[in-house]
Amino acid sequence: MDSFMNFEGQDVIVTGGATGVGEASARLFAERGASVAILDINGEGAESVAAEVRGGGGDAQAFEVDLTDWDATRAAVEAAHNRHGRIDVLAHVAGGFPEFFGLLDCPLETWDPMVASNMKSMFILLKAVAPYMMEARYGRVVCFSSLAARSAVNPNPPHYTAAKAGVLGLTRQVAGELGPHGITVNAIAPANVATPSTMAIRKPERIRHIEEVTPIGRLCQPEEVAAAVIFLCSREAGYITGVTLDINGGAAMI
Repeated sequence: MDSFMNFEGQDVIVTGGATGVGEASARLFAERGASVAILDINGEGAESVAAEVRGGGGDAQAFEVDLTDWDATRAAVEAAHNRHGRIDVLAHVAGGFPEFFGLLDCPLETWDPMVASNMKSMFILLKAVAPYMMEARYGRVVCFSSLAARSAVNPNPPHYTAAKAGVLGLTRQVAGELGPHGITVNAIAPANVATPSTMAIRKPERIRHIEEVTPIGRLCQPEEVAAAVIFLCSREAGYITGVTLDINGGAAMI
């Protein structure tokens, strides 16, 4: 295997790995030699991906877990660590939103669950994973924000936008805190990725509009985002921390 961005001997946690960008990332980590733990609330989907990775000669294990639950997440992280006594990488991809709301139509009762799934989950995962990385004096963390937190070019639900903006602030704060321990922490802010969940909540006319206003002229593919995840989590990216990588086809140039 090419030594560039090689993950042989490393243990990686990928959240949201049952589908979409998380799935693409888990598969790519495994192809690059990593042992992958897939954490997802969709346990059946996570196990299906893990089984396919194992069938192809890779090393993968699935954990069904609610990432907003501290005890459940800590137990899953501990189990992942105990497999080989290490956690080198956390790629926290899980998140998203199920439907569009404007400010006035956004139900009050949806605020806390949305913020929990997109931002509290990051906080919980960092608390669970960081001690292992600090002890090893090595770690790579990538968490997912969104174009919604960077630009108002597209309409998005207010609670989702707020949560993803919080991810950016927490990324910078934790990057500063964990940097002296050999740990990098970065964010990715994608837009309009052609995942099953994205396509399910966007009407054909909305897809056409996105294609028309995006300089690249199309939606992003999950594998394109996964490639960025792999880079930021590699040994070679050791001097990059506290940054946000925008993957939006030029829809917003910041």
